[in-house]
Amino acid sequence: MKVLLAGESWVTRGENAVGLDVIGMGSYTEAAGSFMEKISGHGIEFTYIPGQRVSVDFPMTEEEMKEYQVIIISDIGSNSILLHPKVQNNCERIPNRLKELAKYVEHGGGLLMCGGYMGFSGFMGKARFGITPLAGVLPVTLLNYDDRIEEPSGVIPQIHVKDHPILQDVEENWPYFLGYNCLKAKEGAVEIASVNETDAFITVWDYGSGRCGVFASDIAPHWAPPAFLDWKSYGLFFANYLRWLGHGGL
Repeated sequence: MKVLLAGESWVTRGENAVGLDVIGMGSYTEAAGSFMEKISGHGIEFTYIPGQRVSVDFPMTEEEMKEYQVIIISDIGSNSILLHPKVQNNCERIPNRLKELAKYVEHGGGLLMCGGYMGFSGFMGKARFGITPLAGVLPVTLLNYDDRIEEPSGVIPQIHVKDHPILQDVEENWPYFLGYNCLKAKEGAVEIASVNETDAFITVWDYGSGRCGVFASDIAPHWAPPAFLDWKSYGLFFANYLRWLGHGGL
């Protein structure tokens, strides 16, 4: 089973003041490695596009997207998919890749959107997926402003559909999370888990011939702490999720 993962990387910039001198510092981080490693053992093959390459390397058309059974968008905003350098730098026209992605799902593909500071609406509303062609594809309603819920004391998902295939053989005792994106399940969607009683956490539905699902928190730090990343069922849960989205036998 082939899966495309886009996002989960960032560049950090800063300055150190050393006496009278200021030294600029920078670092680059990719957070997807552990996620892919723990899931690959379940028969899933990943193609990874780090956030800094998404604007260039994300598939241009529905036909190109069909190479994958499931596409994951994780912690990266809509601008990175919409604004190819050809558009920004040369004023050229290209396909709207979020419209192409919506067609990909409608015609049988699987889509998983995961949360974070640049997931869904995101930090200061900058991810802005709620006003893109994906808004109708997602099984949740997005806020039109900053949707982050910080839970420094930790929040544990409440499972509502214990017999869903995505939770097959997954431990019942879930670890805590340190935050999530505030989402509301749409009518007709299956809300597998929620947090704080009213906020959708794991939500899925069929869209056309395809399937779409959301995971409302990080798949890597900081909202996802070691308690989740080292959880025995971490890899199995996401493998189940991807197989279900891709009609892979679950």
